[in-house]
Amino acid sequence: EPSEKVPLTMYRAMDLLKEAGLPDGVVNVIQGDRECVECLLAHPKIRAVTFVGSSPVAKIISTKCHSLHKRVLALGGAKNHLVALPDCSIPETARDIVVSSMGCAG
Repeated sequence: EPSEKVPLTMYRAMDLLKEAGLPDGVVNVIQGDRECVECLLAHPKIRAVTFVGSSPVAKIISTKCHSLHKRVLALGGAKNHLVALPDCSIPETARDIVVSSMGCAG
């Protein structure tokens, strides 16, 4: 589910994935509320779920997925995870961290 603050970003990413040749149905973007999420989690054809958001919701999603034997990556309290390798450019990496964490702040 895209951020309500920048919902068009994910739709553009989906356009790029389609242009790159990714088949329909491999990645899906869905707008919805709690009821929508609960239906997705319970759907038998959905085998894996990723979530980034609040810790309480991440725990609910993780618990539900585990009870249904689904793979889950639930990042509670998460924001802009990244990995900086030892050979990275420190100035470029520092800039990217700032842009990543503040880019949609208005």
